[in-house]
Amino acid sequence: MVERDALIRLDDVNVALNGHPVLHHISWELKRGENWAVLGPNGAGKSTFLRLLRGEVWPAPVDGGTRTYCFDGKATESAIGIKRRMMVVSAELQQRYVRAYQRKYGDEFGGGLTVHDIVFTGLLDSELVTRKPKPSEKRRVVQMMQQVGIAELAEMPFDKLSQGQLRKVLIARAVIGEPDVLILDEVGVGLDKQSRLQLLALVQRVAEGGTQVLMTTHRRDELIPAITRVLELRRGRVSELGSLHAEHAERQGTQKENKSHSAPSAPQRPLRFKNVTQQRTKDDSQPFHINICNASVALDEGAKVVLHDVNWRMNVGEHWMIVGDNGVGKSTLLKLLLGELWPSAGGSIERFGQRDFNNVWEIKKQIGFVSAEFQTRYFVDLPAAKVIASGFFASVGWLQPTTKAQDKRVHEVIDLLGLQDLAQRSILQMSYGQARKVLVARALVNKPRLLILDEVFDGLDAQFRAELSEIFEALATQGTGIILVSHHDGDMLGCITHRMKIEGGRVVAQEEHVR
Repeated sequence: MVERDALIRLDDVNVALNGHPVLHHISWELKRGENWAVLGPNGAGKSTFLRLLRGEVWPAPVDGGTRTYCFDGKATESAIGIKRRMMVVSAELQQRYVRAYQRKYGDEFGGGLTVHDIVFTGLLDSELVTRKPKPSEKRRVVQMMQQVGIAELAEMPFDKLSQGQLRKVLIARAVIGEPDVLILDEVGVGLDKQSRLQLLALVQRVAEGGTQVLMTTHRRDELIPAITRVLELRRGRVSELGSLHAEHAERQGTQKENKSHSAPSAPQRPLRFKNVTQQRTKDDSQPFHINICNASVALDEGAKVVLHDVNWRMNVGEHWMIVGDNGVGKSTLLKLLLGELWPSAGGSIERFGQRDFNNVWEIKKQIGFVSAEFQTRYFVDLPAAKVIASGFFASVGWLQPTTKAQDKRVHEVIDLLGLQDLAQRSILQMSYGQARKVLVARALVNKPRLLILDEVFDGLDAQFRAELSEIFEALATQGTGIILVSHHDGDMLGCITHRMKIEGGRVVAQEEHVR
C-alpha cells in the first residue's frame, strides 16, 4: 500500500538487464515535496535506478518485487504515461540527441534543427520533431525559452550550441511539459564553471517552483540547496538512506573532532604559473611533440575563423593543461592536433618532428584521445574488448583481425583499468561513466606518444579519478606526453608542467607551472 503523499514506491525490487542482475532488493519511496541526490560510484546502478523510476526498465519477472506509482491519488503498477510525469536531462540524453539526428540526417544532422525545435519536442514526448507546433504550443515554447534565459538562441542551429547552451535547452525541453519530477543525471558534465553555476541556479529555481528534483553527480559541490535527501547505491544495493543536512552535520562534527586531536595542517598552496609565451616562440633547440606556427582554423571553407594565429610548441618532457570556457576554441585546437582540421594558408603544424603524414590515421595511431564528443560518436554495438582493440586501428567500430600480441595488450589494459566485468558487455549497455572507462582503455592500448584528455574525469567517481590520475602520472614518467583539458582546477595532474589559456579563439597565455 502506497502512502497518500508518496508518488513512487519500490518494494524489494530486483532488476536484470540482458540476464545480468543490476539492482538488488531496492526498497525506497519518493514523497511529495522531496528532492533527492542519488549517489554512488560508477557501475553502482544509478542510471538503471533512474530508468526503473521512469518505467524504461521493469522489475525482474520472477521475485522482482513491486514498483507502484501514485501520481494521481490512485495506486498503479502501470508505467503508461510516466515518462511525461518524470522528465530527464543528462549527458547521455545529449548523446542520444546527436545520434538520433546523425541517423536521420547523416553529416548534415544539425542543419535544420533549431533551439525552438528542441524545446518543442518536450511537448511531443519524442526526441524528433514529428509535426508542426500549434499556435498555442509556439507561445508556450517562447515563454519557456524566456523563463530559462535562452530566448536569444531560438533560431540557433543545434550543432552550433556550446555544451552549456545545449544543456540549458534540454532543461527547457524537460520542464515545458510541466512534469512532477525532473531527473538530472550528471548534468554538470563538460561545462565550464560559469555555465555550471548558471545551470545549477536554474535548477534551483525549477525546484523552488514546485517541480521535484532527483540528481546524480560524482561532484558533491554540484548539489543544489533544494536537495535534502540522499540515496546511495553500491553494487546495485542501497548502502545509505538519509538526510543531506544530517550528513553534512555529521561530516562537520567529524572534521572538528579530527582537528582537535591533530596538529593543524599547512594551507594548500594555490596553483602558480609564470608567463613564458615569448621564450617559447623562439625555442627550437629541443625535440617536440607538437609545433604550431601562425595557424588559423575555420571549420568550413569560407566560414568564420574559429582559431586565430596560434603559435605553440610542446616539447618532449612537457605536459600541458589547456583551460578556457565552453565555446572558445579548445575542441577546434584538439581537432587540429588530431589531423581532423588543418591550418589555413600561411599556417603550419608539425607532429613528432614530421610535417607531412600520408593520412589522418597515421596521426591518430600515435595519439590517444578521450573526449565527451568522441564518446558520443562511438555509437557501435560492440563489447568493450573490441572497442578497446579498435584503438590499434584508430577506427570507430571498424576492426581488422588482431594479432596475438594485440590481444595480449587488450587484456593488459583491461586488467590495468579493472574492466574485467565489462569486457564482454556492449558499450551501448553501459552507463556514461563505464563507457568513459572503456574509451580511456582504447586510448591507451596502442601505447601512444601523446595522450589528449578532454574533460576525461567528468562522469567518473572519485576513486576511479584517483586511479586514472596515477596511471596518467606513470605514463608521463615513461615518456608519454599529456595534454589535459579541464574546467576543474582540482583535476590538474601532478605531472603538468605548463598551462595554456584560450579566450575568444586566441591563445592569450602560455605559462609554466611554478612548483
